[in-house]
Amino acid sequence: MVLPFSGRKDGLSLSEALPDRSLFILVAMMSFLAALTLTGATGARALSARWAGGAAQLLTIQVSAPDQPAPSTAPNPSATSTAKQKSDAAAHQTRADAVLALLASLPDGTQTHKLSKEELAHLLTPWLGDASNSALPLPAVIEVRLPQGTEPPPDLEQTLNAQIPGTVVEHNAEWSTRLRALADSLLACAALALVTVGGIAAMITGLATRTGLSTRRDIIEILHGLGATDSYIAGRFAGRTGGLALGGGILGTLLAIAPLVLLFRMAAPFAVSSLQSTAITMPDWRTLPDILPKDLLIGLVALPVVAAFIGWATTQIMVRIWLRRMP
Repeated sequence: MVLPFSGRKDGLSLSEALPDRSLFILVAMMSFLAALTLTGATGARALSARWAGGAAQLLTIQVSAPDQPAPSTAPNPSATSTAKQKSDAAAHQTRADAVLALLASLPDGTQTHKLSKEELAHLLTPWLGDASNSALPLPAVIEVRLPQGTEPPPDLEQTLNAQIPGTVVEHNAEWSTRLRALADSLLACAALALVTVGGIAAMITGLATRTGLSTRRDIIEILHGLGATDSYIAGRFAGRTGGLALGGGILGTLLAIAPLVLLFRMAAPFAVSSLQSTAITMPDWRTLPDILPKDLLIGLVALPVVAAFIGWATTQIMVRIWLRRMP
């Protein structure tokens, strides 16, 4: 015979067996750490995707003495008048313009951008200070962005040097591979940290449940003997721990939002390439919701639900095992 035990008349006194404050606060702390770790994982994944898709296709070309006339070849007496006109036009080219003309032979869709004096001064400010009035002979810097899935010619630097001596080509693909490996390792560490936090939360819930079962052993034996099923008793314990874990998860996530928004606001300027922007400014607070990744927001919303599920599932398993071992 199974007795219809109501929710608050079963005599388990779970508010005393499972105190609110201890489990609630511990889960809130675990959720706070999980939210910070989730943010780090999201940032590492975003950087990995950006370095893999953007930096690998980027070339930086430096041209020394950019304003000097480009070297010209000796005139050919048998050249046609059109060829002579082209030769005369090339003779008035600067070294930087000649390099830009040679880069026109790269695959279709290639974007080239020669940094202006203001952009170059801004780029060198961390090392030279105010470089706009510097007397140093600064080279011209040309940014070349190749189409997705294409690679630069292997002899590009040799070809440019043959026409314009002193030209240096820096490939970012090698650095992109290293930075991507670094981001992947950070992502793996963040995933391991999330698993560790989840394991600690499950351990804390298990210890609290075991303590509650020990303090209510006599009452549980009486109710079990009167017909209370294992599912009912486990459900009562799991419902309470799940509710406490849900509340702690919500509190911990809300507490983590303030530092997360501040960190994202500080890191937002680094999302813009220094070659494309001459001024790095902090975004307005009102635009921050547009900057936050959607997958991060989804993860933060799901975090309290995951905490509640961990508490509920752990308690269900612990109570059922304890009841099966009960004589």
